[in-house]
Amino acid sequence: GRVEMLEPVLAARRALVEAPVVCHAPATFRKLKSQRAPVADILELYAFVRPASFCLPTPRGIALAMGLPLAEHAPLADQARLLAQAARALLGELAATTSKRRRICGLAMLMARAGWVWGPDVQKALEIGGPLSATAGVAVWEDLPEWQDQAPEAAPSDLAVEPAETRRRLADLLGPESEQRPQQADYAEALVPAFAPRPAEDAPNVVLAEAGTGVGKTLGYLAPAGLWAERNKGAVWISTFTRHLQNQIDQELDRLYPNPALKASRVVLRKGRENYLCLLNLAELSGPAALRTQDAVAFGLMARWTMATRDGDLAGGDLPGWLGDILGASRIGALADRRGECVYSACPHYGRCFIERSVRRARKADIVIANHALVMIQAALGAEDQRLPTRYVFDEGHHLFEAIDSAFAAHLT
Repeated sequence: GRVEMLEPVLAARRALVEAPVVCHAPATFRKLKSQRAPVADILELYAFVRPASFCLPTPRGIALAMGLPLAEHAPLADQARLLAQAARALLGELAATTSKRRRICGLAMLMARAGWVWGPDVQKALEIGGPLSATAGVAVWEDLPEWQDQAPEAAPSDLAVEPAETRRRLADLLGPESEQRPQQADYAEALVPAFAPRPAEDAPNVVLAEAGTGVGKTLGYLAPAGLWAERNKGAVWISTFTRHLQNQIDQELDRLYPNPALKASRVVLRKGRENYLCLLNLAELSGPAALRTQDAVAFGLMARWTMATRDGDLAGGDLPGWLGDILGASRIGALADRRGECVYSACPHYGRCFIERSVRRARKADIVIANHALVMIQAALGAEDQRLPTRYVFDEGHHLFEAIDSAFAAHLT
């Protein structure tokens, strides 16, 4: 519990031999202007114990995520003590873990043998004493559920959405304590004609809507979109230009689907294949290369995330952004299919593939959050089940032409 205040040069020397507990090792050693040394990074332990769980990569962020007391402007000494307290609490959580314990123990052994600083403490918490092969935790993909192909969904109905009920749905989404914005309600009502039945074949209803910053456009269009999807048993595709806005819309949909389980069945994020974890690439990382220290730690932490992730999204999903800093962005990027080498049904992991599961979930969803490029390619090639969506919302529509050019252009050198 004794606190020492050290000059950066001395702190860097001590870190080389004492393996201190730190929060975000890369940032720490950048601050010390020193080469990185093996340290006990609390974020690595957090990622192992609470995979696919977000926290800010600071002592205060750890405290908030774990419910530990730390004043908003706590002195540095209190923040340092907090790291040790958080480590004890995380190891206690790990000791109480019962779900998939054999897998977790196997991963812990693999990482400890490769020199993971937290390895001995994690093994002690898990009480690994009997005979257990480190390979017991490797094949985490075997525990993932397999998707099943089913009969095509029936075509959606084409029932209209009324302006009055759109305003009521918007009020429900906002809640009774929210600020009243007449412009937002007017905006939502103005979008209703886009969800009306077509007046004639091949004559789509198009509404171009613009509203100022702060009006609340996202909830404005989610109100009629959610109503139409529920009433007609069909999906509304919301297309954006950036992954950031995709994630923002996903968060806003917590209002429409406050139950996480219900939301998981009704809302799907669709991104390009290069954004998702490829199980074949993860399996290759568990080969002989995993015997090297950093590769073993990277594999172990990514394997733990694979066991808990919602949809395998490496770019803006439930993978903490700071994990790329700690493990190396190139290591995480290499786990996605970024070279177009997918062999589809010839892959041994095809039945558990995150990408293929996302495609099939989208066929049964109410709201699909996609991006302009994916929507354009799907429109050109036809949907996987030969039935295109009938209702789209193009958010950030001013980027639509740029996305079309990018999707359909060819660059010859």
